[in-house]
Amino acid sequence: MNRAHIETTVLTAIAAVLKRELPEGAQTSRENTPEWDSLKHVEIMFAVEDELSVEFSEEELAELNSVARIVNAVEARHAA
Repeated sequence: MNRAHIETTVLTAIAAVLKRELPEGAQTSRENTPEWDSLKHVEIMFAVEDELSVEFSEEELAELNSVARIVNAVEARHAA
């Protein structure tokens, strides 16, 4: 699974949960996306875990607060 596929899947999951379009390569994060609150974060992470067949610990979930961080974490999981 390559990085581009992971990023597209993460963006699609976030867009579906937040019910809004997100451009490819967006620097989307909880900080700059008002709709991405704590409840939506849990929904996003469940969607990402399901779509990409990964699982994160509670500690990791708190740190995965941007598209870039989520993509990096998924990529690391698939490389292991």
